[in-house]
Amino acid sequence: MKTSTLAKFTIVAALVSSLAACGSMSRTQKHAAIGAAAGGALGYVLTGGPIGTIAGAAAGGLIGAGTTRH
Repeated sequence: MKTSTLAKFTIVAALVSSLAACGSMSRTQKHAAIGAAAGGALGYVLTGGPIGTIAGAAAGGLIGAGTTRH
């Protein structure tokens, strides 16, 4: 089943807008959430399936959480 471009942009917009509600999170949590969202989106775009999305989100979350400077 092919996903339309509009549906892909809608999903990305929903992810980005959900991150706007992260006001009470620590800096590390914010970076992990942003990394997970970006990694999940990139994983989906590259593979088109749930496995790539999950793997991308996991990798992005780890990278995002590990790149904070105190």
